[in-house]
Amino acid sequence: MSKYISFLLIFMIIKTSAQINKQQLIDNWAIVKYSTLDGSRDLSQDSGHFSIWKLSDNKICEYVNPIFEERKTCYDIKIENKSIRTSPKTFYEIEKLTNDTLIIIERLDGITGNDKIKKKWFVRTSKLQNEYLSTLKNDTAVVASAYFTPTLKKDIFFDVLERSVTNNDRNLSVKGNIIIYPKKQKINFQFESNDQSKKNSENIDFLKSIVEKSYQFWNLTGFEKYDQIILPYHIETQIRNNDGSKSSSMSFNFFKNDRKDLDKYQNRAIVIIENKKLAAEAYNKAMEALDKKKLDRAIELFNKAFDLNNTNVDALYNAASISLDKKDMPTACTALKKLKDFEQVEGTKLFNELCLKN
Repeated sequence: MSKYISFLLIFMIIKTSAQINKQQLIDNWAIVKYSTLDGSRDLSQDSGHFSIWKLSDNKICEYVNPIFEERKTCYDIKIENKSIRTSPKTFYEIEKLTNDTLIIIERLDGITGNDKIKKKWFVRTSKLQNEYLSTLKNDTAVVASAYFTPTLKKDIFFDVLERSVTNNDRNLSVKGNIIIYPKKQKINFQFESNDQSKKNSENIDFLKSIVEKSYQFWNLTGFEKYDQIILPYHIETQIRNNDGSKSSSMSFNFFKNDRKDLDKYQNRAIVIIENKKLAAEAYNKAMEALDKKKLDRAIELFNKAFDLNNTNVDALYNAASISLDKKDMPTACTALKKLKDFEQVEGTKLFNELCLKN
């Protein structure tokens, strides 16, 4: 009987250890690091990319801009055992969950290579916010940060962009501070005066009028005690004419670089995606050339595919592999050096083994 009870206890312990604390998981999480499962750099992600996941019992909402509450992507989930299931064929495996840290591995049917499986590191946003608040002490004026900022309940900038397109205005680039006064319920829009701002004075005046009338659209929860909230910004618009039709975009950079965790990424190779369609075409032509044993042409096209889309590291691995089969070490090492520069683990290992002999 005692053996049975012991076995039952062991079974219960094992079963319990396979579960996660759902309440510990349901919160807001900031993504602070990306990689693939083998430790390679995830080239599909920008190291400085802001992203917050708001996890509820049955939904994930991802916010990619700290200011705009409406700019989010939401999808249904099911939390079970140690996974967050997003569809019958896709789920996030929870590798680690602590009071402040969440690490997940993205599992997709058909994706098995460790250099293709994505891994993400999160920190609980309340931890980042508390760390920032601890530096403020008793200040009555506060400079907003990515994780401690007022947010907009409504996008107030659409009229600015629409006006620029209608009037065929030149591109706008303006920097300065939006200063919010919670106790006075007013906003002051400040901008740097320079040659460019003088040329765009009408657009800036219009932007200023929009922002200074927007107090009611700001969510200031947590900021009530401050006299001033200083929100540094850099706003740009781009107006383009394509085949007789106009297109436009507006980009925002609201904070100085207050994320120290990004410092180590400053010298990273920059990922360039010039043309995904042409890159795919070049890759397919390279495979055709390889089938026909036209090896030099295949190498040329694989390199072209990578140059057009730096996320396509398979093209470089193929170029290196063919070159090694041909005993063409200079060409192979050129491809392997690119893989090393883009922090691909297997490519770096091969480069160190084969190309650093002399």
